[in-house]
Amino acid sequence: MIQSLEEINEEIKEKSIRVKIIELRSQGWTRKKISEQLLITIKKVRYWEKKFNTTGPLLSERQKEKRLLFAKHHLEKNTDWQKVVFSDETWFYLEGSCGKIWRQWGELEDSVFENLSKFSPKVMFFGGIAYDWISTLIKCPKRVNAESYRKCLVSKCGLFTGMDNLHGKKNWLLMQDGAPAHTAKTTITYLEKKCNILQNWPANSPDLNPIENLWGIMSRRLNEIDIKTVKNLEKVVREVWKNIDWLMIENLINSMERRLKLVVQLKGDCINGYL
Repeated sequence: MIQSLEEINEEIKEKSIRVKIIELRSQGWTRKKISEQLLITIKKVRYWEKKFNTTGPLLSERQKEKRLLFAKHHLEKNTDWQKVVFSDETWFYLEGSCGKIWRQWGELEDSVFENLSKFSPKVMFFGGIAYDWISTLIKCPKRVNAESYRKCLVSKCGLFTGMDNLHGKKNWLLMQDGAPAHTAKTTITYLEKKCNILQNWPANSPDLNPIENLWGIMSRRLNEIDIKTVKNLEKVVREVWKNIDWLMIENLINSMERRLKLVVQLKGDCINGYL
């Protein structure tokens, strides 16, 4: 169903109000003052607060603190995110997307996460995206450890050659999360010979990684296709990856500054729903 111009404008207006509410609350405004300022009811203010506070991973105070420090550091440093490769592994399920897949705002529904059967046949892939580069999508072994991560994933996706050719040898950064296979001593030693690693990526922070949005977008597209077998699932996943719109990737990479500003506004809390 195609939205009318009026419906689109109303949706944009509503999203703006949501973001403004959380911004004012983080500044210490009362719900009553916000309702008067934005000309909405106090009940509506409470509704959007509750909605955003119940989406996304639960973060400890220590995790929020580290997220806040990370965001402030890179905003002050003015990090060039167009020279960063964002990498990750994810599962794709035969019956739909991954059990916990980060989705871009508006891609499916108000909920950022979708729960699906954990017993569905599945395939794990590894990939990486940058502003002007995308990796080969690599199928992961059943068990990803430090050795398989180095030999089967990172070394075979074209990462080092591709980014070195674009930006110069080691004149770029690799973003990876804190999974044990990524942070093992043997992995770090290997990577540091090949590239510079983005340091201090905060734990429990898929909302900061643009590729997580891309996984969600791909999952939605897969959900629209009638896939019968795991072999066919692998084939279709690769086709979807190859046909990703470059403008979409550029927009996701360029969203990093806004993500970090939101983290600061929310005092380190999860930014699900604000992108």
